[in-house]
Amino acid sequence: MYDSQEDSLYHDALEFAGISDSSSFPIAKFTRNANAWYRKADLWIWEATGTWEFDDSNWTTLPVATATLVAGRSDYEIPSTARKIDRIEILDSGSNYHVLKPFDKSQIENSAMSEFYETDGMPAYYDMVGRSAMLYPSPAAGSVTLVEGIQIYYARDIDEFAITDTNTEPGFDNHFHRIISLGAAYDYCISNDPERIAPIRIELNNLKAELINHYGSRHRDFRPRMIPTDNNGI
Repeated sequence: MYDSQEDSLYHDALEFAGISDSSSFPIAKFTRNANAWYRKADLWIWEATGTWEFDDSNWTTLPVATATLVAGRSDYEIPSTARKIDRIEILDSGSNYHVLKPFDKSQIENSAMSEFYETDGMPAYYDMVGRSAMLYPSPAAGSVTLVEGIQIYYARDIDEFAITDTNTEPGFDNHFHRIISLGAAYDYCISNDPERIAPIRIELNNLKAELINHYGSRHRDFRPRMIPTDNNGI
């Protein structure tokens, strides 16, 4: 997971950890640590941006899932990478999409869930239960278009690094990519060189503060999808 120029995040981590022999911190261990810090950075961005829809730019598709509806079935599994559901739309029999309203079962106080929209029809609501979206009412064949009749817009997890990703960069602003190498070095030093932990922690905290300030100051209605690059990364 490093290129011949030796200026990758892996080599950066080796330098911060004071490692001259990479066999003591092999690329497989670095990749594991890098993904942990990649996910932390992603979470910090999420916490800072609020309604801004951050999406890891290494994904090559948009965060929209389409599936086929089944008449009479209310339970639809959401994508495994989904962190949060932004909206769900159903295609009616006239090929028009309808936005479903989210609700929680706690809002249904005076009747059993089995009685809530018990007659199949055009779904109007959804409730998230575990990894599934429960539609109410369940779709009826005469009310919806079954084939590719449900669209789920969602916020998703990072696209994890693999040890073969020699040139893939983290999918956020490159001014803060060093969070990955610093974090990986920090994890290594916890077990192997505690004296190096303090200065690395200081630099990590500084970068975290800058990252949060940078993403938190962006206009809330500006929702771009960043373009991935492939230069001298992990």
